[in-house]
Amino acid sequence: MTHSPEDIIKQLLIDLSLGTTPADAGSWPIYSLQEPNTDDNLIVVYGTEGRLHGRNSVTSKMAEHYGIQIAIRSNSPTAGHTKANAVAVAIDQTASLNAVTITSSVYVIHSVNRVSGPINAGTEPDSKRYLTTINALTSIRQTI
Repeated sequence: MTHSPEDIIKQLLIDLSLGTTPADAGSWPIYSLQEPNTDDNLIVVYGTEGRLHGRNSVTSKMAEHYGIQIAIRSNSPTAGHTKANAVAVAIDQTASLNAVTITSSVYVIHSVNRVSGPINAGTEPDSKRYLTTINALTSIRQTI
């Protein structure tokens, strides 16, 4: 794939109107791979351990579900809980079988399956911002 699973799921969450691109300076900016110290309310998509599901007998390619973690940081437990639940519902009900376009690359998201969460992860030690996480496995195929 041309883009990382984290970038693809980030774009999916933006397409589903769960947040905005950081450049848009809107509410709930969504990042991938790194969490900036600015913005109290944000979402970050990280990579986690995936799962291999055997080899395709025709192409010999390994079938893989990529591991992702969606981290929600908020300035209040209510705001974080509400956003985490909205993300969980979107993953459960509308994330699968979506096409995502990043620059000139197109990806089909075959599935996004939550394996946990939302999980209340407490607060950041210094800022006291609230943290909630959702873990999932996703199957993605690049078409263009």
